[in-house]
Amino acid sequence: MTPPPVERSAAPLNPPDSRHVQRSCAPLYGWGRRARIALASALLTVALAGCATQQAVREHRPGDAPVAGTDEDELWYAMQRAEAELQRSPLLVKDPALNAYVRGIACKVSGEHCRDLRVYIMDVPEFNASMAPNGMMIVWTGALLRARDEAEIGFVLGHESGHFTAQHSLKQWRRLKDTSAVLSAFQLVAYGAGVPDAALLGALGAYAGIFKFSRDQEREADTLGFASAVARGYDPAAGGDLWARLKREEDTRRYQRRGVVFSTHPATEERLADIRSAAASTPPGPRERHRDEYRAAMRPFLEHWLAEELGRRRYDSSLLVIGELLNEAPEADRGLLTFYMGEAHRRRGVDGDRAKAAAFYAQAANLPGAPAAAWREHGFALRDAGDAAAATAMLRRYLDAAPNAEDRAFVERELSRLGDRR
Repeated sequence: MTPPPVERSAAPLNPPDSRHVQRSCAPLYGWGRRARIALASALLTVALAGCATQQAVREHRPGDAPVAGTDEDELWYAMQRAEAELQRSPLLVKDPALNAYVRGIACKVSGEHCRDLRVYIMDVPEFNASMAPNGMMIVWTGALLRARDEAEIGFVLGHESGHFTAQHSLKQWRRLKDTSAVLSAFQLVAYGAGVPDAALLGALGAYAGIFKFSRDQEREADTLGFASAVARGYDPAAGGDLWARLKREEDTRRYQRRGVVFSTHPATEERLADIRSAAASTPPGPRERHRDEYRAAMRPFLEHWLAEELGRRRYDSSLLVIGELLNEAPEADRGLLTFYMGEAHRRRGVDGDRAKAAAFYAQAANLPGAPAAAWREHGFALRDAGDAAAATAMLRRYLDAAPNAEDRAFVERELSRLGDRR
């Protein structure tokens, strides 16, 4: 992404695992050697700017830009170059309707600073969002999948806007320049720029750790984001609802070390308690969630995001995420989510998962919204159980629903083995 000054989200989850870095982060090293060198050289220019810490932080008024020649001006210049490359990334989600909807929420919680924002949705299945000091806001699709409504994602984007309005990145940059860490930071970026096949997101994720914000800054961003979201009429309980789910997901990986990017964030338990306390003390007022509108905006992408979620290969947490989505899902989504519960069990493959997967496939095959693959997997499960007739019917149903399926030849061969002569 753009880690030098990027305010990382408050998420307690780690960056993508190595398999997903190869798969979904690879387009970022599609920026090419030229782009990485441009980013590295821009950052070096910022690093070498003199007397930066002697400059006062300007009043951050909506629509204003840094004074020419300041270290903040140099920082913005580096981010503008990185943003130009980000706009060409294959990971960028370009759907106009989704972008307009998410930008609308970001603008709502950012108030008058809406004019400063440019929102980019990136196809990465982790819970994260970030914002650069020049107004570049990045939202990962994993955050959109995990939120249940507009109010919940509004609290996330409000947190990032809080970092922006408080100018935390500039303050951290100036602190960094007073330490020898700036040399290590540049060396890391230079390394990423010089390795043609490096996964840039992984390198920059590590680099972002050098620029991590203090816990006090994270708490301030939480406070600012909460106040902004509530002032715009969002339900103050929404942030706690989201954070409680993130806490449960974090608990599925309790023995894994937290990522360096999030190491300065207050502990999840602390943040959850703070958010709930703030919600409890909020005076009566509007309690908007806009769940139906949110679901309608996200629904066209749900199947793709579920597939990407399983691509992380963190099946315990994926089972929790998908299972909780299923528990709250409208009828139209239950077939799709049930199928992916089966997929998560099948791919995990521990004791008992084969039977659980077969049960979920059987349920999905009879629910609205199930993908054609549900009939295929149910058919294979029936085949393994020795029910050739029922397996044949399901596999035929799959081919009828997906006549151009890439695995058609394979399925037809299985049908032949089952004795189907059609």
